[in-house]
Amino acid sequence: MRRHVIAALLVCGIAHADKPKPIDAKAVADKLEVFRDEFGNLYVVPKPDAFSFDDTQQWVFYGDSKALYQQRVVSTSQESGRQFEFGLWAPRAKGMQVASLENEGDKYLLRCRHTKDGVRPLVQLNADEARTVFAHAVFWPPLWQRQAHLLARDDDGVYYFVDRLRDELGGNGYRVFVGQKGAMKEIAMTNVVSDSAGEIFVTKTGQLKIVRDGDKGYWIRGGKKVELTMLEPTDNRYLIYRDLGIYGTLGAVCDDL
Repeated sequence: MRRHVIAALLVCGIAHADKPKPIDAKAVADKLEVFRDEFGNLYVVPKPDAFSFDDTQQWVFYGDSKALYQQRVVSTSQESGRQFEFGLWAPRAKGMQVASLENEGDKYLLRCRHTKDGVRPLVQLNADEARTVFAHAVFWPPLWQRQAHLLARDDDGVYYFVDRLRDELGGNGYRVFVGQKGAMKEIAMTNVVSDSAGEIFVTKTGQLKIVRDGDKGYWIRGGKKVELTMLEPTDNRYLIYRDLGIYGTLGAVCDDL
């Protein structure tokens, strides 16, 4: 019988003020399998029935021979005695809500697009190769610790973006970026206002003001007020995490697309 669960995102040993601590994957290496794609990226997944259904979500990693990062598992499904299929947070999986790490027969594949060139077959490492990975690679909690808070643009194609620490890390630490796509710059902030009327992110060059009534947004600078079109961050994941050019490596699958 196939079971489904929407996973609570698991982050091991991170607090927003703490330095992340490595995860001891060597202790459960005999319960894990290692795969490689054609570009040399490594994927670590649990063996069938090696963990309880809920615990499997802690043991999905992606990276290289030096560092592998725990993936944020959004959904999981399994048939008894068979491999798992994982829905993974991957904002650069264009046109998909999540990336899919799934088995096809006795093989795994990574699906980053709904197209043929968006599917990557994975090859399982043999026992000696897998032991080498566990001996030399460091296993880390998720690399990316921030999330999109709001996105807007004006009629000239200038974008206004705010991110913050993820909810499980406290949810604060706001940052403001302004500029055209591919040329956005972080602007130093001097104050944040958040109440029932809306939000104001005060920077050294202006104010990004979001009014909750009608979800209106404005950029105010030198007495000039520019009305902004508010954009839903969830619907613009690829724009935010790739096209705007703000972020580098996320430590997530499909990161290099």
